[in-house]
Amino acid sequence: MTLTLDAPVDEVYDRWDDFWDDRYEVDIDRTDKDGNSIAYLAEQVSLANVGDKRIDLYSNVDGGEQTATVSMTLAYADDDIVTSTNHPAAFRAATSYLDEFRNYFYQRYFDEALAEIREELEDVRDDTEDASEDAQKARQKIAKYEKKIEKLREKIEDTREEVGEELETEEEKARRVRELEARLQQLQRERNNYLG
Repeated sequence: MTLTLDAPVDEVYDRWDDFWDDRYEVDIDRTDKDGNSIAYLAEQVSLANVGDKRIDLYSNVDGGEQTATVSMTLAYADDDIVTSTNHPAAFRAATSYLDEFRNYFYQRYFDEALAEIREELEDVRDDTEDASEDAQKARQKIAKYEKKIEKLREKIEDTREEVGEELETEEEKARRVRELEARLQQLQRERNNYLG
């Protein structure tokens, strides 16, 4: 009896063990690991759906990144294995365990994946909110600095105007000094010409 699941095999190992423990209080032990394949055994367990006799439950979980296969064999004794021909009712019951595990597995697999994504989404939303608050604070600081820069530009302009006026006044005075010095020299020459 086999069941194929569309999930990474790593997600199946523990859930297969948990299924038997949670639902039927059956302790299946890991007996062998070969690569991705893990074999389990529960000896002389009582499974009501299979019958009154105790039974050995052999199972194996194998697979890869995309799919996993769960195989199960029931045996009353080494020479009395449950098949669809020699124990049809027990075989159907055993098959129903695999169907039940399919539902058990997918419910937990997707519930945990959804919870993980929701938690990650909540973290990202919190980070986004924090980032938004930080960005708002940064925008406020930038606006404050831009106002300061604008005030400094205005001061620079005012200073340029003042300096410009003073430069203009200085140039006028320098020109006036040159004119007066020239006039003074001219008057001295004329005086010398008339007075000797």
